[in-house]
Amino acid sequence: MNIELIDKVEILESGELAIILESGGRPDYQLIYREAAEVSWDNDLKAFKSPIPRKWSHSDWYFHIVKIAGNCDIILKRTDITEWVNVPPQVREEICAKST
Repeated sequence: MNIELIDKVEILESGELAIILESGGRPDYQLIYREAAEVSWDNDLKAFKSPIPRKWSHSDWYFHIVKIAGNCDIILKRTDITEWVNVPPQVREEICAKST
């Protein structure tokens, strides 16, 4: 298992949710697409990304990304200093209430 600390959770201007890693990630993270779960790795952002939400909320996508990363032996962990950018308070509260 590879533990990755989350530097930032951001809703991009496009509407996609990005979970940006403190470490900058690894080149093999791009292989997450093989899970066929609509989660991708953005090498420029150093982040796992969701598509623009259609039926799921941003918090649903957050938990989906965490789960799919876990399937790839990547544990994503928020910290006390994880930054939240363009994330409405309600979405942040939902994420924080359901996760550790």
